[in-house]
Amino acid sequence: MADKFPPPPMKATKDEMDAARMPYAWRDYCAHLLIPLNECRSTHYYMPWACGHERHVYEKCQYKEFKRRVAIMAEEKRRRRDQLIGVAA
Repeated sequence: MADKFPPPPMKATKDEMDAARMPYAWRDYCAHLLIPLNECRSTHYYMPWACGHERHVYEKCQYKEFKRRVAIMAEEKRRRRDQLIGVAA
C-alpha cells in the first residue's frame, strides 16, 4: 500500500524548521511552504490580504496531503473488507 501512495519528500530540513521556530505539530510535508508564509505574515503584521499567494499554495499542499491520507484509508478499508469476505466465503 505504501507503494501505491508514496509520501512526498520532505523539502524542509530539521535545521530550517528549528530556525523558523516551527512547532512540532506543523512539521509535515508542507512545512517548506509554511516557513515563507509565516515570514510573510510577520513582515506584514498578519494582515489577511497581504500573503494571499503563499497561503493559497500552502493550503493546496495541505489539501493534497489530506486527499493522499484519505486514499490510503479507503484502500486499507477495501483490503480489510476483501479479507473478511474471503474468510467468510
